[in-house]
Amino acid sequence: MSARVLEPMGDAAQWAASSPDGSPSGELSISDEPVTVGYGADGRAGRITASPNANGHLLRRALTAVDIGGCTELRLSVRADRRTGPFFLELRLGSAAMPVQDPANTWHRLLPVHKPHTWETVRLSLDDLAPTVANGVTQLQLRCLDAPFTAYLDDITAVLPQMLADADRALEARLAGITVAGGPVTARVRAPGQTEPTAPALDIVHFDLRHAPERARDQRLVRDFTEGGAREVSLGDPYDLDYALTPVAADRAGQAALLEAALERLRPYDELTVDGERLPGEQIWIVGRDRIGGAAGDVPVLFYRVGVRRPAVLGQPVRQVSDVRLTTEHLETA
Repeated sequence: MSARVLEPMGDAAQWAASSPDGSPSGELSISDEPVTVGYGADGRAGRITASPNANGHLLRRALTAVDIGGCTELRLSVRADRRTGPFFLELRLGSAAMPVQDPANTWHRLLPVHKPHTWETVRLSLDDLAPTVANGVTQLQLRCLDAPFTAYLDDITAVLPQMLADADRALEARLAGITVAGGPVTARVRAPGQTEPTAPALDIVHFDLRHAPERARDQRLVRDFTEGGAREVSLGDPYDLDYALTPVAADRAGQAALLEAALERLRPYDELTVDGERLPGEQIWIVGRDRIGGAAGDVPVLFYRVGVRRPAVLGQPVRQVSDVRLTTEHLETA
């Protein structure tokens, strides 16, 4: 499994608000939001409201222990009524063995908001999370750093980015739930050697993988913000994955219905989403087979290309500069 949802942000009653002294807080609150939502299956988000007096107040959520030891990053979608500068929300994780208040539990992340009133996917590296926390997360904590604000959070998910598996999941998710003549349609990616699905189905096979130099960018991003600074990451190498989607049906009417359903879900130039990651996709023409836009055999085939990247490469920490001093010398001239 390449993703585990820690918190779907769909049940605000599971969170408790407290003031810095541990008493209940009336300055920081969270409620269920059914309209302004980010990515996630439940169609709800958490709406966090901080009054001008909420600095230092906390929201905590207890979990049944979740093992995220094999994951490399957290992803969550964030939307707020103001951008960071300064940061106004901090996230911490804890476990039964090392709660969030344990001095040895130093992992924390400041949540960036680059553009107000816009959903953004925030990625947080887990390489420096203590194994005693990662192997059994039981606590989530959000701390208010700079009030007031209103912010929305959705699905907090631990992921292990896997370029091929993630693209398969994104494509399958986009084609899920199709029905033809009142019956459900199977749409799964299979290996060429596996048994073909029975009708009605969309038989999906990945048949090509190649580097995409036109999408290569020598770009470094700054993320993993903490009280001590941040970290640079480099974009992973880009690749294109080509899939063949073959309708499996008993007659021409069934074929046509399946292809029309697929074309309705997959636009000529589209974007798939998996765990908050956006993957560009497009319908393509295949040259060099029996005919352009077709495949060997009598069954029509839809070809679809998905753009993916290798996981980001973590760079060196960027420390915050708090004191800059400049000195000069006056040179005497004759």
